[in-house]
Amino acid sequence: MTENLTQFLPILFMLVLVVFVIFIVFYLAGHFNRSKRIEEKLDKVIREMAEKKEE
Repeated sequence: MTENLTQFLPILFMLVLVVFVIFIVFYLAGHFNRSKRIEEKLDKVIREMAEKKEE
């Protein structure tokens, strides 16, 4: 039983690592999209403020 466990440990570790990496990639992609939207909103606000100053 212990011999089987030691054989499966590296495989299990690799699987956990792969899942972890995929999770991080998706999390970062989602976070990047959100911050990009926030940037677009900020740009819009800055543009509106600049237009008001010109008037």
